[in-house]
Amino acid sequence: MPDSALQGVSSEVVAHIRALEDLVARLAAALHQNGIVVKELQKQVREGKRQAAPFRRQKKKRKKDRKRPGRKGGHPQARRDEPKHVDETDEARHADRCSCGGCLETVDVYEQIQEDVEPQVTIRKLRIYVGQCTRCRKTQQGRSPYQTSTARGHAERQIGPTALALAADLHFGQGVPYDKVREHLAHLGIKVATSTVVRAMDRIAGRLKATFQELMRTVLSQDVIHIDETGWYVDGEPHWLWVITGAEATIYFVRRTRSSDEVADFLKDFAGIFVSDGAKAYDKLAKTLLRALCLLHLRRNVRSLEQEQTKGAVRFPRRVIAWLDDVIELVGRREAMGADTYQRAATELEEAFATLLQCRVVNAANAKLLKRLETWQDAVLRCLRDVRVPATNNHAERQVRPAVPIRKRSGGNRSARGARTFERLTSILVSCRQKGVDTVRWLIALLRQKSPRAPRTICSTAPIALLPPAPVRAAA
Repeated sequence: MPDSALQGVSSEVVAHIRALEDLVARLAAALHQNGIVVKELQKQVREGKRQAAPFRRQKKKRKKDRKRPGRKGGHPQARRDEPKHVDETDEARHADRCSCGGCLETVDVYEQIQEDVEPQVTIRKLRIYVGQCTRCRKTQQGRSPYQTSTARGHAERQIGPTALALAADLHFGQGVPYDKVREHLAHLGIKVATSTVVRAMDRIAGRLKATFQELMRTVLSQDVIHIDETGWYVDGEPHWLWVITGAEATIYFVRRTRSSDEVADFLKDFAGIFVSDGAKAYDKLAKTLLRALCLLHLRRNVRSLEQEQTKGAVRFPRRVIAWLDDVIELVGRREAMGADTYQRAATELEEAFATLLQCRVVNAANAKLLKRLETWQDAVLRCLRDVRVPATNNHAERQVRPAVPIRKRSGGNRSARGARTFERLTSILVSCRQKGVDTVRWLIALLRQKSPRAPRTICSTAPIALLPPAPVRAAA
């Protein structure tokens, strides 16, 4: 308040006003400073939870002993393999005369070999002959090896299987949006609408029904499977994406809730071991199935508990963390160790775990952790007792990643029909990659098979070759 406004006011009142102004100024400064601190804390929390790429992470969070890029020193040089054939040759001759007026003579010739892509659209006309029996009047028609359907009329103009297979791999295998898929096809010379691509993917998913069921049976036949789930949306409604994966195949399910009841029917005939994190949803499944707990998730939870404890209460979480580190490290070296050496080390760790269960804890949080370890001790020790079981659920975590680009772009699917298409195509493409099968060639063969909805096995030992160009025949 300016001094002119305080003229005629007693000195006691002026002193009181100045004191209040000083208090307000100090409170405003404190609030401003606290606001900055709060914003900084919120930023740190977000950075800790955000999924960041390696080059996005802060330097202090990166590994200090990272490997240097490139090959090690002294490694033999590498070069591209020599092509089996050359399609065309181009001669780059020098000029006849130099800029000074003298004649140029050839003194050396060197060669370069380029491997390039030349987009070329093949428009193929298929003439299918239909015959009729002169006795029973039944009809039969021929089948071209390039044919993908028997549609006629308005559906006689179709997109070929190679373009559809590329579109499916781009969207469900690489996470490219449908609009960008349309642009990619346009670069190759095929102009289509985005809605046409969407409907084509839905038709391919319809053909994959029997193959998808065969894939589910393959997953159930595995000795060890990994289960994980992540958030998803269908038409703006919250859903969950379940991932059930083994060494040879992976299945994706879009379900309404995170409850284990969503996959209980699928797993009711499973006779192996499932690896999962410590989510409560899996406790119900573990009552009827053999379970192995992911020790990395357990260690993360115990680490959070340790940070919350004070004084002597931190001792028990630290002992559990040390034991988990030893188990994860031992299981990671299991293949390089002898059977007897590993068994002795595993026995020692089991005895150490029994000692942990005998600890007397007073803290309520520690007591809850001890109770859970005691209840699920078989699941915790499963990786030590069974050489087929890993110590972590990293396999499921990696198989969640193919769905991450789609979730980041759109959040999920627009409809239940789109969710079904996503389940089938993504499961097939990821399983193909697990077996080293070329996904595009596999889809081309699927689209060209005579029985469109017949199951097609994913087998890495049977490479799928593309058909040669169709011969050009004169019109009849």
